[in-house]
Order: sequence, then structure tokens, then C-alpha cells
Amino acid sequence: MSKQSGDPDPAGLVLLYCWFRVPLPKDHRHTVMVILNSVTIGIKNVWSNKFLIGIMYLFKLAFSFILLAPLYLMFSASFGANVKTSNLLRSFDFSLLIDFIYHWRQTLSIYLLMFFLVFFLAIIVYIFLSGGFWGILKDQSKNKEENSKIEKFFAYCGKYFWGMFKIALLLVAFYLIAFFLFLFFLTIFNSVAGKGSLFEITSGRSVAKISILAFLFLLVNIIGDYLRIFYIQNFEERFLELVKKAFRFLLTNFFRALGLYYLLSFVLMLAILLYVGVDKVMEGIPKATLGILLVFLVQQILCIFRAFWRLVYYSSQIVLVDKLLMEKESLP
Repeated sequence: MSKQSGDPDPAGLVLLYCWFRVPLPKDHRHTVMVILNSVTIGIKNVWSNKFLIGIMYLFKLAFSFILLAPLYLMFSASFGANVKTSNLLRSFDFSLLIDFIYHWRQTLSIYLLMFFLVFFLAIIVYIFLSGGFWGILKDQSKNKEENSKIEKFFAYCGKYFWGMFKIALLLVAFYLIAFFLFLFFLTIFNSVAGKGSLFEITSGRSVAKISILAFLFLLVNIIGDYLRIFYIQNFEERFLELVKKAFRFLLTNFFRALGLYYLLSFVLMLAILLYVGVDKVMEGIPKATLGILLVFLVQQILCIFRAFWRLVYYSSQIVLVDKLLMEKESLP
């Protein structure tokens, strides 16, 4: 079902309907309801498989700890015992950074190597786990009941690993294409609007550049998600064939897919802004044991929510594909 010429963008229709209850024509209302139902069912499917949230959260926690713990220990050894120096760290001091790098120059070279190795390992592990995430959520969308979902999860991890790995390599190429497209846009934009200053972060010129870059990379993320959906739903088919099916679906239902992604991203941004507001409030709390625990608790709540919402992205898009394909099959 393609978007008709002159029709409003479903991404904006969803927000108009949800926040302002603007009356919509029947066709547009149907589009909005499909997107909202996809999110609702997606949330229910993730909540029915709460162990996926735990796996996602533990994965992020483990690799974040491995990557950041050595750096934290170095900072603590350099600044933690000196109250005066700790107060200086509230604002950026370039001389402190230079002294820190010089003091730990040998350790930092080893840490940098470890960082890249662990980061690469984290990518491989996430590609492996993603097969389980997508597979379980696909089963839940199809109303398949499994007695041992943990065993099924790891079975899907192995089953879908090579396909997910090929999709990841394909996305690297797409990210590079998006980056070069952005550079091409930047050249045209600078020739028309002027280059401007690097420090004009909040200017309209900079906002336009950042928006274009964010849109291009968001587009690659959407392509990646739908490639994974069509891969797990058409596992027996050749890889090139399912890639064609995924792109055909996206071209036919681009604005619906974009509207769903915008809505999910909008909710995530609200959650992050809420966290930033709470964090500002907690800056006034004395840094005693209770205050530190409270800050840590709020941070972990955000991490758990982000893990949960990442899975809602996956699940909602699976539901959207099922709904739109069923609608297509029901047409005469």
C-alpha cells in the first residue's frame, strides 16, 4: 500500500492524532491505527518475553563495565583523592587532560588496543544474540507457544548468526554510502548557504546539517531492521531474494515504516529528556551513600528502559510487517 501523492506524512499524523486528537480522514486514520496497534502489540510481545530485556541489559552492562572500568580506575587514581582537583573537573580544563594523558601514556596505549578488541567482540556477540531476539519476537508475533524459550533463544542465535552477520556487513556499506551522501549534501549546502563557523552549534545551518545526517543514519537503521525481519521470515530463501523483498516492502510502505520509527524514537527522546531533568534535580542531593545509590538506581532504570525499548523497536516492526502483508493478501 503506497503513499498517494499529496498525502500527509504518517509520521506527523500519528503525533497529531495522539496529542491533539485531530480528526483524520478514514484512510489516514487507518494508517495511524495500524502504527499505534503495532506499537501496542509490540510492547505486549516484549513484556511476554521479559527475559529478553534481562539478556539485553546484562549484555550492555557487561561490556560497558569491561570498557569503562579501567578508565574509571585511572581517573580515580589521578583525581579521586584530591578534592580540589575533583572540583576543577566540574568544568573542562585542558591542562588536566594533557597531564592525565602524559601520566598514563603507556597504560592508555594498552587500553586503546583493549578497547578496540572488546568493542569488536561486543559487536560479534550482539550480532549473535540478535538472532535470538528477532527469532523469539517473531514467534511471539505468530502466537507460537514454546515451553523452553531460553533454549529456543540460543537455538535462534546459532541458526540466524551467519545471515545476521551478512546483514551487518551490508549495513557497513550502507553507512558509508550515507556518509558520502552527507558529504555531497554538505558541499552543496555550503556553496548555497555558506560554510559558517564550526562553533555555531545551535545555528539554523548546523541544525540542518545535523538533521540530514541523523535522517540518513536513521534510514540505514530502518533498512537494517527490515532486512532482519525478512531474513528470519524467509530463512530458507536465498539471501539476495530476501533483500529484494525487504526493499520492495520498504519502497511500498516507506512512510508507514518511517512513521512507526519516528513514533518510537519520539518516546525514547521523551524518556531521555525526563532522565536529564531528574539528573539535574539530583545534582543538589549530597553525595553521601544514599545519594550515590539513588543516582545509580536512576541510571540503571534508564538503561533497563532503553533495553526494553530497543526490543519494542524490533517487535513493533515485525507486527507492522505482518499486518501490512496480511492487508495486501486480503486485497482482491
